[in-house]
Order: sequence, then C-alpha cells, then structure tokens
Amino acid sequence: MDSVGGPPLRLALTDALGRGDRDGVVRLMQAATPSERRSVAPFVRRHDARVSSLPGGSLAPDGEWRGRLTPAHWSASSAAQLACLSPERAARYWPLDLRDRIDLPPALHPEDLHVFVHEWSARLVRSPKDWDGLNGIEAMFDWVRDGLVPPPLDHGAVLLLGAWLPSARGGGWLLSYLEARPTLIGTTLAAVFDVDGVPGASLAQCDQTMAWQSRRMDRHVIPELVRRGHWSRDFVLDGIERALQRGQTGYHTRWFVGLRDVVMRMRVR
Repeated sequence: MDSVGGPPLRLALTDALGRGDRDGVVRLMQAATPSERRSVAPFVRRHDARVSSLPGGSLAPDGEWRGRLTPAHWSASSAAQLACLSPERAARYWPLDLRDRIDLPPALHPEDLHVFVHEWSARLVRSPKDWDGLNGIEAMFDWVRDGLVPPPLDHGAVLLLGAWLPSARGGGWLLSYLEARPTLIGTTLAAVFDVDGVPGASLAQCDQTMAWQSRRMDRHVIPELVRRGHWSRDFVLDGIERALQRGQTGYHTRWFVGLRDVVMRMRVR
C-alpha cells in the first residue's frame, strides 16, 4: 500500500468518521503530512457535504456512519474538513458549535489562530445577524484566557464582547464571563469607546434589546466595572468624550450622554 496519502489514512479516517470520533480524527490529521492531508481532501469534502446535508437522526445512505446521525458525527466531519483546508478557508467554514471552535483551530492550525480571529471579527461587522455563522466565535476569548492569542482589538471582536454577546445573554452573564477572563477587561472591552457600532451590534442597541433591563451595559455593567476597581471613573468619562467627539448618531449620542450621567452620579471610594 502507498503509505503517503494512500489507503491506511483513508481507512482510519473512515472508521473514525463513522464512529463520530472527533478527537480520533484530530489525532489522525495531526499525524498526517501536508501531502497526506491533501490526498484525502476530496474524500473528506464529499463526506462533509453528505453529513451536513442531512438532519440529525438520519441513517447513512451508503454506510458512511454507524447508527443514526448525531452531533458527534457532524463534529468529527468538521474536524476532518478543517484539517484539509488552508487556515484562511478553515476560518470561513461554518457552522461550528462553541466547543469545536474552541478546540479545533488550535489543534489543527495552531500557528494561524490570528487568521481565525481576524476573519471571525470581520464576519461580525459584515453580518451581525448571521446567527449560525457567528455561533461560537467567542472561542477567541477562551484562546486569550489560555494564552494562545493576544487580546484582539479588531473592530468586530470589540463589538462581539461589548455588545453582541451581552445583548443575547445579559449584563450579569457578561460580568461573570469577564472576571473569568480578566485580561479582556483592560484590552478588548476597554476599546468599546474607540470603535463605532454597526446595525445589529452596538452598545445602544444592546441595551435597548436586552431582556434584563436592570443589567444593561450603561446602568449596571460599566458602573459595576468601576465599583469593582477594574476601570476608573475618569477612564470611562474620557472614553465617553472620545466617542462623542468622533461624532455619533442621535441614538448613540443619547446612550453615551446617559452613561455619562450615570457615571457622574456614582459615589466611588
């Protein structure tokens, strides 16, 4: 048998994909040479297209997986496909859930995580309502926590952390999330005063649509960051002035002026 990209790798992949063994797929592809990855790419592409086109619970038309189709089969297929793509194309691959976004790029493209950060950030700016395509891209912040990438300052990364995520999950969730990843507070999140929102991802829209109005960014999160000593009141007020000096729509101007009023009334020890 041809040992470079020949039957052994394809047979092993077929078995791991059939079992929905994502981590087994990762180990195989980590051990494969670039030539071997290229040789199995057509097979992987066909398999991923078939798996992705069918709903959960489907039986394999030609025995491509065992039992009924499960998220484990999708995850294993995604791992194989990401391994066969260049970093630039892998960063555009979707859908992926949060666990796969956290685990797969560092395992398969460890030297190119910046490519994923930049592409995912740009995607949020381009299409902030593309919920499927954006699902799980906050994985980049776990990479920061784990020391794999520096805190991102891309436009989209800042809006992701400061507006898009809390809009969906609430300000209370965001505070806990930040304190588990404290490096982000003085870096990515601090840049919210220096980037402009986009329709679908802005501080003002986040607060307007947040289900938990008592946990808004302006009334709770930002004041609480000051109370807990992460930010100073002067830092916030200076940031507000920079944002206003850039020029804002009336909608956003009212939000920043309202935040300034809240912070000015705060009693800080």
